[in-house]
Amino acid sequence: MAFDSNILENRIKADHTWWETGQIPFYIELSKRRYYSGFYSLVKQSTLHRAVVLMGPRRIGKTVMMYQAIQDLLDEGINPQKILYFSLDTPIYTNVSLEELIEKALTPNELSIEECYIFFDEIQYLKDWEIHLKSLVDRNRKTKFIASGSAAAALRMKSVESGAGRFSDFFLPPLTFAEYIDLNLYDSLLEEIEVDFGGPRRFYRTDDIEQLNKHFIDYINFGGFPEIALNSDEVKNPEQVIQKDITDKVIMKDLPGLFGIENTLELQQFFNVLAYRTGEILNYKNVSEETKTDNKTVKKYIEYLESAFLIKVLHRVDVTAKRFKNITQFKVYLTNPSLFTGLFGKISGDDERFPHLVETAVFAQYLHREHNFLRYANWKRNGKEGEVDLIQLSPNFQKSHWALEVKWSDSPKVDKLKYFMTKNKIQKGVITSKTTFKDGEDLLIVPNSIYAYVVGKNALDIQYGDN
Repeated sequence: MAFDSNILENRIKADHTWWETGQIPFYIELSKRRYYSGFYSLVKQSTLHRAVVLMGPRRIGKTVMMYQAIQDLLDEGINPQKILYFSLDTPIYTNVSLEELIEKALTPNELSIEECYIFFDEIQYLKDWEIHLKSLVDRNRKTKFIASGSAAAALRMKSVESGAGRFSDFFLPPLTFAEYIDLNLYDSLLEEIEVDFGGPRRFYRTDDIEQLNKHFIDYINFGGFPEIALNSDEVKNPEQVIQKDITDKVIMKDLPGLFGIENTLELQQFFNVLAYRTGEILNYKNVSEETKTDNKTVKKYIEYLESAFLIKVLHRVDVTAKRFKNITQFKVYLTNPSLFTGLFGKISGDDERFPHLVETAVFAQYLHREHNFLRYANWKRNGKEGEVDLIQLSPNFQKSHWALEVKWSDSPKVDKLKYFMTKNKIQKGVITSKTTFKDGEDLLIVPNSIYAYVVGKNALDIQYGDN
């Protein structure tokens, strides 16, 4: 459907209130995520002539981050009319080229495209977006282009294939537990300490583990989404907010648009099964039987759901951390434990499924690390069998650096973890608990809430500096 030119121009003007006011009031009040400084440095970077592609799942703050960047540009004195923003999931922009949108925005003010900052939100809705964006970058060397999209894996694949040397990818994960605690000003619950882990390592402890665990349970239910996590008292029916975005926008709209999926109901039911099994060991045969889909379709749907950053597959190694040649077994984690709430409702700390959500939450803290080489171990050899929830391999996959067992209990069994440590010459392992904290010679026992905080906090402080 083609819209009248005046309607298009009026919509563009309505979307650019800062042309007249010089500010975006609502976004000034929102806290900036710790990832913001890294993103904004790419927006301002001019040495390398590249577009910025901001990737991540829905509802984790990409649009907010773009508006915050626009406000900072305005505060630095950039001409407001030289800052353009287009949300490409807006129906009136459908089938309108990027070039035409830019022209419609610049012509009324008689401005050229040079030295503009141009933001394209949800760019995956434009067919062959990477070709169009690359062309703009090549032809406008004094203009900065910033794009965002919710289908992270698919965007990254196209970015690498078509945007080599033209795009700088920036990945924004769901809210980490450390961000959740710090942004809600709960950080006074924790104090910094050191633990011995092949040398002194920064860690944290608390005098009120019950309160910290309460926040951890809230985080698992709703905390992965900044909008809900920071306004939990004001958001009505948060479960419905999450569920609506998963079903209506990702399963029913994003994925069919990207991959031409016809049977969206089957995909939704498939996702429901995997989401309920988050943190469990699965195999293709059982998943095929439970979802009533053939093996080929199982693998295809898993690929789709990973591309939308709804799930993450974790592969298996044996007791000596060696990979298996035939991959039949694997784990699937929700990338954000709060997705479980959206599908199945709020979950309590004593629910039988909750330990799997705890493991999912701990795993999710590692998703902001680009190359973490994470696996899980599962073995049956010489009459011995066992499992370790999470291990990190060296880049060449020849050595296991550390091993972690995740438990929602204060009397966790440690024999399988210690056996794996012995076989792989790991000096010290980690086992999580509900409330117990004990720093032993060969084993660190630490509450899940503290461990989840430490993983996110240390990684962000290393990457973006200690606040």
